[in-house]
Amino acid sequence: MSQNSETPSSTDQTVSELADYLVSLLDASRHDNRRIIIAVSGTPGSGKTYLSGLLCSKVNSRCSDMPAVVFPLDGFHLTKAQLAAMDDPEMAMKRRGSAWTFDAEGFVATVQRIHEQAHLETLVPSFDHAIGDPVADEIAIRPDHRLVIVEGLYAHVSDEPWAQLDRYVSERWWVEPRSREASIERLLKRHIDTGLSADRDAAALRFASNDSLNAQYAETCRLPPTRIILN
Repeated sequence: MSQNSETPSSTDQTVSELADYLVSLLDASRHDNRRIIIAVSGTPGSGKTYLSGLLCSKVNSRCSDMPAVVFPLDGFHLTKAQLAAMDDPEMAMKRRGSAWTFDAEGFVATVQRIHEQAHLETLVPSFDHAIGDPVADEIAIRPDHRLVIVEGLYAHVSDEPWAQLDRYVSERWWVEPRSREASIERLLKRHIDTGLSADRDAAALRFASNDSLNAQYAETCRLPPTRIILN
């Protein structure tokens, strides 16, 4: 995989240019029955989820067969019941979002399946913030989805079992926030809006005791990205 770096002037320009690139990949692979899997990652609040959704919509708007779909890691959060059954359930809930609070093996196995069995439909879970848990079989990855955008904080991690994803993905795209301060503010607002934190002070405490640690791990233990996207 070749190294590349993006320094776009705006989000709209970034999305348009990246969509052009993805459409060109789809055109080039139209007759070889190959599924393109792009692993998008970035620190909490970087905008990776939002950008992945925009990219998916933009590609689908340019292709009559609607070939793109987003596959989020969030659906592989361990449930609250699973966390409650751990040796230290209070700590497990406080550190929810850390790598060890995900079903990493299940996530990797599912990415392997959509890579190796592109001719079959695969149902994957989503995450419902209203209930705070995954929802099984919520997203359908159909055979006509030739572009799958796999999105999540640990999609580039070099530790096992995450590192096995590299066997199945075509490229690794890292979303780098133009302003770390702005990305943190977005994250704090999201914690409040989703009910994860009662107020800004609680959200800031959660960031300091959990999100920042997860971000550091994802950055320091990542495989080299093939593309860096400023957002």
